[in-house]
Amino acid sequence: MDRNTRREQIAEAALELAAKSISAITVENVAKACKIVPSALYRHYRNKDEIFEGLRDLVRNKLIANATLAAKEETSPLAILKNLALRHADLLYKYPGIPRLMFSDKITGKNSLRRKGFLAVMTEYRKTAASIAKKGQNTGEIRSDIEPDDVVFMLLGTVVPPSFLFHLSDGDYDPRPQIRRNLLLFEDAVKNRNISEES
Repeated sequence: MDRNTRREQIAEAALELAAKSISAITVENVAKACKIVPSALYRHYRNKDEIFEGLRDLVRNKLIANATLAAKEETSPLAILKNLALRHADLLYKYPGIPRLMFSDKITGKNSLRRKGFLAVMTEYRKTAASIAKKGQNTGEIRSDIEPDDVVFMLLGTVVPPSFLFHLSDGDYDPRPQIRRNLLLFEDAVKNRNISEES
């Protein structure tokens, strides 16, 4: 197994542990989950801080991959944004460790470097979505009287609250049906009605 693949496998194992508890992310536990000895893990991550950096990179890669796939599967910017939200919902459902990680004091606490790293990931994700919204405004599909950033926050608002309930219910609540209904309201709110009427 090459180094990058092994690093990703280790980060995936840490993310699985995060679904149970952030405190479960230790070098020993992650090594055990990967079925390797801790000394082998140290070849890829020197300490727990670096494992959290690997988690940050893993989450970033999954978010960017979702944006790439959403753009490939749809043609109109509005459809891409809706697809992105559904993919985001599926990601949070498949990896419950992500919301646990994002709301953990291990991320939002005193470690400013760790917090800034995860904030940079979310900022990049929002900018990517905002550029899609801007394209929708340029083509006339999305209302031009609202800021692209506001479109993105409305989009995230369709996903985050139901996903938070999923997190609070410890997986008993499936957020995806509610998110699909929310997206209908999102589309109604941001779609350029003049285009709809003309077509």
